[in-house]
Amino acid sequence: MTKHPLVMILLVAAAVRLALLAAAWNRPGRVFTPDSDGYVQLAKSLASDNAFQRNGRAEIFRTPGYPLFLIPSLAFHANYWRAVIAVQILLDVLLVYLTFLLASMLANRRTALWAAALQAISAVTIVSSLQILSDGLYALPLTLAVCLMVHHLRAGAWWSLLSASGVLAAACYVRPAGLAMAAVFVGVLLFKPMRFRRAGAFAGIVLAAIAPWVIRNQVSAKYAGFSSSAGDAMYFFAVPELTSRLENSEPARDRASLRAMAGPRPDEHGDVPPPGPAAVERQRKAIDAIAKHPTAYAVLHLRGCLGTYLPGAPSLLEVMGLTVGQRGTSDVLHKQGLLAATRHYFADNITAMVLAVPMVLLLAVKYLAAGTCLIRKARLRMPAEAWLILLIVIVSTLMPGPFGLPRYRVPFEPLLSVTAAAGIMMFIEAFRHRRKA
Repeated sequence: MTKHPLVMILLVAAAVRLALLAAAWNRPGRVFTPDSDGYVQLAKSLASDNAFQRNGRAEIFRTPGYPLFLIPSLAFHANYWRAVIAVQILLDVLLVYLTFLLASMLANRRTALWAAALQAISAVTIVSSLQILSDGLYALPLTLAVCLMVHHLRAGAWWSLLSASGVLAAACYVRPAGLAMAAVFVGVLLFKPMRFRRAGAFAGIVLAAIAPWVIRNQVSAKYAGFSSSAGDAMYFFAVPELTSRLENSEPARDRASLRAMAGPRPDEHGDVPPPGPAAVERQRKAIDAIAKHPTAYAVLHLRGCLGTYLPGAPSLLEVMGLTVGQRGTSDVLHKQGLLAATRHYFADNITAMVLAVPMVLLLAVKYLAAGTCLIRKARLRMPAEAWLILLIVIVSTLMPGPFGLPRYRVPFEPLLSVTAAAGIMMFIEAFRHRRKA
């Protein structure tokens, strides 16, 4: 053990991420995903036209947090994506430190060092810092909000409560999923003393912060909401999964068919109406389709959520240039199972499989340790901060639905690292007691 273990962990975290950036330095295709171009287009729209739109129409699916984050990098022109990744790496190292801080607040320094180490080498978080996606940026304020709320729950300080609400409101602008997290925070506060004052203050700040964007959506798109992401996710992903299972069709084809029919159509004068009413109609159709087969959908939803816990090794291998994504592996997974999806993804790539093995084993150990902590410590009367972490993990797990992907674990991966670190300490203490006996 070095004299400054935390510094070493942070340096290792930075070195691993910078090495992967160097590997992808002249290959931007490794850090771009199908969603990346949409974020870049919105950033350019904000920078050049002071408007949040794509293809001349107001955007209501995405929120402006990540595009705003991208704007300063546009000054680097063709090198903008390198600047973005460099900053994201710094922020991801900061996330490792926040993981240490959270574990220190909940347990002790040794547990915190284990939590930071687990977070530093987590494949999904490493990848999130190396791709033009909002997951990593969202994880940072969410984890900071958890730290602030833990401080409030333990010390009762109003400054940490109000700060947590402001930070979480900012996270909502990065990913609308933050609204569900805000509901979790409020729910936990309702079981503490002065419940209505504290929960009301927290909810009031979050609602006041998101209100301007709701007004913007209503004015520019005739959409009375913060984001259409929930409804569109049901329509474009949940419904195709359900349809393909019921009709034994191809989900990719069903998704393409729904996309072809989606969106507002020009009227008789050739004018395209605002996107809001079409988004509302898509959500209504999705709810109707799911309501007709609630049991079948519930099974698909819960099974699909497990995809959130799959290893992040494939994405990391793609950044390294050893494998290629976007080949329909998710559809193979949903229809034929994990073994078939593994064969489909790796084919005869022995090198990639060999490198994936230690990453998978490390994740298995992490899950084992986290599960041990959960079994040993979870109880109805556990502290409010423990309920906060558990509920964030549960709600975050259930949100992706039938199309769960490992990247959706990024926002709550720090919480898993903290829980796993506590489990590791239990194993260490048990081993010490045995040796003494």
